[in-house]
Amino acid sequence: MAVALFISKEDLIKKTPLSANIDFDKVSHFIRIAQDIHVHQILGSKLYDKLQADILGGTLSGDYENLVEGFIKQTLVQFSFMEYLPFSQYTISNKGVFKSTSENSALPSTQEIDSMRDAARDTADYYAKRLVDHLRHNDNLYPEYNTNTDEDVRPAKDITFGGWHI
Repeated sequence: MAVALFISKEDLIKKTPLSANIDFDKVSHFIRIAQDIHVHQILGSKLYDKLQADILGGTLSGDYENLVEGFIKQTLVQFSFMEYLPFSQYTISNKGVFKSTSENSALPSTQEIDSMRDAARDTADYYAKRLVDHLRHNDNLYPEYNTNTDEDVRPAKDITFGGWHI
């Protein structure tokens, strides 16, 4: 089954500290993880599936395009960056796991990476809250948002922000 990523390499580069020469093949896996875990949970299965079908079919437009461009992309960019950070300095190959180094740079400590990841999570949570607020206040624009049944993922209508439940 084909899967459409809601963001591109350009979205990730423009809206995070990632450099333009990042190997997108290493990052795209984390975009998919962030999309499956975080965005799918916010949208619920029916709306998520509708957006997937529209993107794959080239028919994304109107309120749905506004939803993706104005809310989902910013949220997904930040969650993708957060998911990628702990693995960013590692390469896994058939010869093992390697930690990348450069003679002109120093590797950050685990604590520094955790701090960056926490900051990225706070930013992602902020955008996720805006996305949920938009969906809740405009649920008439997205009828799929409230039609999940049985084993569908039901939309998360509350977001924990910075440790606080909102």
